[in-house]
Amino acid sequence: MRADADEAARRCAAAGVVAPAAALLQGIGCVLCGDLDGGDAFLQDAADQAEEASAHETLAQALAERSLVAMARGDWDRAEVAAGRAGTVLPRAGIEDALVCAVQARVAVHRGDVVSAREHVIRAQRARPLLTHALPHIAVQARIELIRVHLTLTDVAAARTLMREVDALLRVRPGLGNLVGEAQALRTQLSKRRGYDSPTASSLTAAELRLLPLLSTHLTFTGIGRELFLSPNTVKARAVVIYRKLGVSTRVEAVARSRELGLLEG
Repeated sequence: MRADADEAARRCAAAGVVAPAAALLQGIGCVLCGDLDGGDAFLQDAADQAEEASAHETLAQALAERSLVAMARGDWDRAEVAAGRAGTVLPRAGIEDALVCAVQARVAVHRGDVVSAREHVIRAQRARPLLTHALPHIAVQARIELIRVHLTLTDVAAARTLMREVDALLRVRPGLGNLVGEAQALRTQLSKRRGYDSPTASSLTAAELRLLPLLSTHLTFTGIGRELFLSPNTVKARAVVIYRKLGVSTRVEAVARSRELGLLEG
């Protein structure tokens, strides 16, 4: 990753092209290799270039990554400033970013603002289905930060759901640098938590979150299955699990409850 990002940066520079995404990936690559200082320098360059080019999504991501670097150094004041800027920039991109939301949640929970932390977690849930092994470093990074938030909030069921998703991602993309060690530490921490944890809305899986918006449409389970390339029986089985986690018994109630929680718009 670092070699490819370095090559991209060289080629863009030679062509006179400003490419904040190249600096962003150089920074992430350094951080994943344990070089926080080098990574932070690239991330600062990425943020500066993205701001100048009005590349809002890249700017938000660079700021979120800088916030994580600050957390790793124990500099929570700097982490909060970077996370706050990322959250301000993100709406300009017209998207929701699970990593940005996760970083904001970590900052909020660190300062004891549980209400804000939960709001950011819900926003991260809406965006989480988009984080797959296609962008494995972001997909794992965001989930690791959300696991930390859920553990702080003593929501072990949600943390375990996310841990299973991290494990599935690492089976497909195992070479993710120090994220592997961070995942192992959280896995060990979770293994020490005993007892049954009742699943709730916060423990919805990415697959269930992907199905949730389609429950609010006119589509039957068969029609939803066609959209998601699933059998009607699989759709029905997942819907039943969603109902249980939301504490409802029907599709209409599930949609209403999801809107009440902020998992669905409208």
